[in-house]
Amino acid sequence: MKDDLQKSRSSTGAVRSEASHQAIIEAARTLLSEKGYAGFSIDGVARMAGASKPTIYRWWANKAQLIAEVYEVESARAIHIPEEMAVSQRFSLLLTTLWELWNNTPCGVAFRSFIAESQNNKENMELLRDQFMQRRFAPPREILETAVRRKELPADTDIEMMLVMSFGFCWFHLLTDNLENTEAIAPFVQHLFTAVPRKLRDGTETAP
Repeated sequence: MKDDLQKSRSSTGAVRSEASHQAIIEAARTLLSEKGYAGFSIDGVARMAGASKPTIYRWWANKAQLIAEVYEVESARAIHIPEEMAVSQRFSLLLTTLWELWNNTPCGVAFRSFIAESQNNKENMELLRDQFMQRRFAPPREILETAVRRKELPADTDIEMMLVMSFGFCWFHLLTDNLENTEAIAPFVQHLFTAVPRKLRDGTETAP
């Protein structure tokens, strides 16, 4: 995951100073936490980080892409799921930790903001769809693949469908500001790990 995040930071500008990069990310995180999305600006980040605006724009095309990296850095710090737990428990813990991250840190604001900004920006949407979400899928995908290896899920389980269902469930609660409702996670995961694989195995899934 760390390697993937490093790859996402490549740019066409000059090779960035790691110290400057960290200062900008931390300034962006602080500003987002203190001012929210409405008060977030590249000007403010530049002042707080002691960096120039041209430097920031050389590394991030717009504030949405900077906010997206703040999200990824914060997420990498916060989400650690023990491997020794049962797979369904790991998945429940992952979703619970994710909701707490969204609800209690700047990550929720950052993610909602990035989604909103991406609606009218083709470059941001491509980044969201083709890179950002693929990296976000990696931890739950690893858990589901482990479940298949351990025979806790059928070998023909459609992991990609389960990922899309999981993120749809999570995004609904994020975008409707309902992250306090963590008791909804356990029954959702139980359904995901029982009813969905059973339909796949029995061939009873319905056509779209």
